[in-house]
Amino acid sequence: MIRHILLVSLLIHCTLAQPKGGKPLSPPLPKRTWLTLHGDEPIVVANGGYSGLLPAQTDIAYSQAKVLGKRGTVLLCDLHMSRDGQGFCLSQLNLQNTTNAADAFPNRRKTYIVNGKEIQGWFALVFTADELYSKLQVTQSIFSRTDLFDFSPPTPTDLFLEDNMKSLVWFNAEYATFYSQHKLSLLDHIKQLLEIKKDISYISSPEIGFLKSVGPVVRGLRTKLMFKFPADKNAVEPTTNETYASLLTKLSMIKTFAAGIVVPREYIWPVNKARYLDSSTNLVTDAHKLGLEVFSYGFANDNYLPYNYTYDPQREYLQFVDNSLFAVDGVITDFTMSASMAIACLAGSRNASRKVPTLIISSNGANGDYPGATDLAYQKAVEDGVDIIDCSVQMTKDGVALCLPSIDLMPSTTAAGPFMSRAAKIDPIQSAMGIFSFDLTWEEIQSLKPQMSGGFNGELARDPARKNVGKFVTLSDFLEFAKAKAVPGVLINIENAAYLATNKGLDIVGAVTTALSNATLDKNLTQKVLIMSSESSVLDKFKTIPTYQKVLHIKEQVGFVTNETALEVKKYADAVLLHKHSIYSEFRQEGLTFNLTNLIDRMHWANVSVYAGNVINEFQDIFMDFGSDPYLLIHNLIYYGADGIVTQYPSTASAYSRNLCTGNPDAYKIQDLNPGDVIAVMLDPKEVAEYKPPPPVHFETKNFVTPPLPPVADIAKDDGGSTSNSTSNANTSDAPSPSSPPPPAQAASSATAPTINGAALFFATMLGLVYYKI
Repeated sequence: MIRHILLVSLLIHCTLAQPKGGKPLSPPLPKRTWLTLHGDEPIVVANGGYSGLLPAQTDIAYSQAKVLGKRGTVLLCDLHMSRDGQGFCLSQLNLQNTTNAADAFPNRRKTYIVNGKEIQGWFALVFTADELYSKLQVTQSIFSRTDLFDFSPPTPTDLFLEDNMKSLVWFNAEYATFYSQHKLSLLDHIKQLLEIKKDISYISSPEIGFLKSVGPVVRGLRTKLMFKFPADKNAVEPTTNETYASLLTKLSMIKTFAAGIVVPREYIWPVNKARYLDSSTNLVTDAHKLGLEVFSYGFANDNYLPYNYTYDPQREYLQFVDNSLFAVDGVITDFTMSASMAIACLAGSRNASRKVPTLIISSNGANGDYPGATDLAYQKAVEDGVDIIDCSVQMTKDGVALCLPSIDLMPSTTAAGPFMSRAAKIDPIQSAMGIFSFDLTWEEIQSLKPQMSGGFNGELARDPARKNVGKFVTLSDFLEFAKAKAVPGVLINIENAAYLATNKGLDIVGAVTTALSNATLDKNLTQKVLIMSSESSVLDKFKTIPTYQKVLHIKEQVGFVTNETALEVKKYADAVLLHKHSIYSEFRQEGLTFNLTNLIDRMHWANVSVYAGNVINEFQDIFMDFGSDPYLLIHNLIYYGADGIVTQYPSTASAYSRNLCTGNPDAYKIQDLNPGDVIAVMLDPKEVAEYKPPPPVHFETKNFVTPPLPPVADIAKDDGGSTSNSTSNANTSDAPSPSSPPPPAQAASSATAPTINGAALFFATMLGLVYYKI
């Protein structure tokens, strides 16, 4: 109990804290009229509390949901009953996957017929209330979520109400007929609960008979009865013996006993087998015409979302509440913060001005939407409102400088097919075999197709319909595109300069210098030029041009820097790009933060700006402190002091920068979460104190100070190609297209990749094994 009180205190502190930097306050926003039934703001319903992080329907999950949710957040309890008639909040009828029942009561396994189907497992009605409360612990049922907080007992319904007398509450009575068959009455228990709290906000059930029996009990109260549809439309409703698909066509009949309906997300926005959205149904508008409210359930940030959302969980919420046709009256979600942020801060902000000035820097363009460093990726990044578009410069065998995500063509092109015979292992560049750009001519590279790669396969693979679209872009064309679009700035990333000069006779620094000069960006004061490298010798080559900002790329994940090293960085660079996991450390490889490193503080002390990256939307790459939400991660990276965000999804960062809550004292407060707060308060202090983190990796001068670049060797080409290192033979027909990119595809061009192994998915998430490079 003390731990829970401390948690509430912590969260109240988070709610009241102001972001670092003291952003100016904006005037309160005018009240908005929504396309909900009554024109009110959609309601956030916490599905068992903050169940995206904590075991569902425990007191600690409910307490966190109350503080982290927007004003008016509703707490949902799934009603179940013990053998002796005590109600409990439990998320499933079968306790096997949501509690430790199998371990606590190995011999109490039972088989029951539930709505005509045989179910085997552990059931609340087998146990007394004392057994449930004293011996059971509620556990996370989704394996990709942490099990660190599986220590709470199930919540009795009377205690749930007593703890939440000032909150809006919702009881979902899913199995009234089943319990009545075993001489337990959910209706009688509802009557008892109404004696504790008269203003129960909602009571839902998929059983018409139960709702009709509750009607007289709540007459004259503010309680709304909601008819819930299951995911399976072909299931049979026990009172009428009709399928739910049939009942969906009888909304006027439902209106006679219910104030609204509760439906899965797919009832409103269907998703086809290829995992793309189909057109919306008329369900919400038809229900609203009859005066029925519509709530939708199944929202979770760690779902495998339709490709249309580019793994941005907020875009899914907005699809339901901020389209031009309708808005659902409420969303039922495992992630209260994200739903609250979407409704209170992002809805209606599409054309708003920037509220957060932090730089948004692309990573190979909008690499989450299109193959990286292609014309379409750059076009999309600009449309999304990026401040800086980037080009990682690579050199071809015949001296053409072009933009590619890496010097190895295998991850980002189709080179593995026609040019596998040229694969080689080059230790100074990488330990794995690769097909390298400097072993192919520009003409050969143009014969390939780009290939989208995001680091995840299976269910988290990126949009297959866009896997091979777009054109390769030369450096000169990239710069001309940036000028034509008046992008605020460009970032030019240069690596492997010494190897290319000595072993391939290619002058990458000279090619970049010439291209920037030809584009007059060395004299242009209206567009920023950022030169980035992990080597001081490359940055040193540009020190004579004061308008260029030099950025040191710290590729390694590090955890500590001395004052002396920070000052040494300042000699060569104006800014650093840090791996986002170098800004905070991890607790026991559990996917939760532990503490803030000193990197930002020391770099700022040395007057060096800090850019944090690479931020992506896929939930597996986001620590669970941040609610598996890229918006919350971006918010807190800025709160920790990041001067810029490097991202493969500029649309997400841009949407966050326009949110309507920043600077508005009356708006919902996006949470400032200090690393380690969650584990420090929610775990046993002794357990946290006993954890001895490994010594932090120090970032040292030897990691980036490199010898002066060698002269470019005079190496004869063996294919008769040009020996020139200039970019004069670049094909300008491959410039980024000024036209808009094609609309999101509605069908995949090929079958979805096989589902990733569940155990591998779990361990990849928990251990944080997948990191991203620029």
